Amino acid sequence: MFRTVYVTAGECVTVVDNWLIIKNNQGVENKIPVDDIYTLFLDNIHTKISVYALQYLSVRGINLICCDDKYRPACSVIPFAKHYRPYGVMKKQFALTKEYRDLIWQRIVKAKIMNQHYAAALAGLNDKVVERLRQLAEEVLPGDIGNREAIAAKMFFRNLYGCGFVRFSEDVINYAMNYGYTIMRSAVIRSLVAYGYNCVLGVHHVNENNAFNLADDFMEPFRPIVDLWVSEHNDELVDELSRHNRINLVNLLNAEVNWNNKTMKLHNALDKYIASFTTAIDSADVNKLVIPSIIKNG
Repeated sequence: MFRTVYVTAGECVTVVDNWLIIKNNQGVENKIPVDDIYTLFLDNIHTKISVYALQYLSVRGINLICCDDKYRPACSVIPFAKHYRPYGVMKKQFALTKEYRDLIWQRIVKAKIMNQHYAAALAGLNDKVVERLRQLAEEVLPGDIGNREAIAAKMFFRNLYGCGFVRFSEDVINYAMNYGYTIMRSAVIRSLVAYGYNCVLGVHHVNENNAFNLADDFMEPFRPIVDLWVSEHNDELVDELSRHNRINLVNLLNAEVNWNNKTMKLHNALDKYIASFTTAIDSADVNKLVIPSIIKNG
């Protein structure tokens, strides 16, 4: 699976004989092999999709995302029974000690800050900022008790977007960031579910109102991929995200990253990343968790 299919303009979507069929308003059909699809993105509330297509795509692990009337990702379709031993996996999650979860979180935060370091270098930020981010990554302690994640984020954002940038303010930069983060989160959820994980049971995130704490843990290293894209395309972000902007943010799942000294598409690296978490748990060796890192694309 490698293709991202982006559906707009109220098309009708069905599946026939393992082909995804998209019919536009003029009756013209496009046919795509289901086995080629990684993400199906429905970007129009008037698009019609059959129940058969929904279940067919879901059980085959397609990352299916639907948008609301403002073109924001609103939901993902997740299969109930993708893994053959979900209860066995959940027991392993419950058995993780706080000490081990803290070591996992240390590794995730370190990888996130290192990806901020790589993004800062690719964005041409001041050498001192780039080096300080690398230092902050080295300073992360188990559980990040020194809060290096927050310190790095403040430095990274203000140097990437300017001193006046405020996270969560109502502006197009934040809209673009949130849009991209939602795409990354949905892909991480897909991989976690495929490996039998219960996303409620986080390593670090423990919000009782959040059904996807574990996904919010594991998506953290990929936020800088979105941040770098937003920085590079800042000049074309005006008031609200265009259709072209949204397509490019979805296509970040096809960005090339480094995983275990191999270059591959992010969506492939995600699966290997989550598989390595299983290996880390089964071997009781946190070093088996291998997290993708940013490389220069194009």
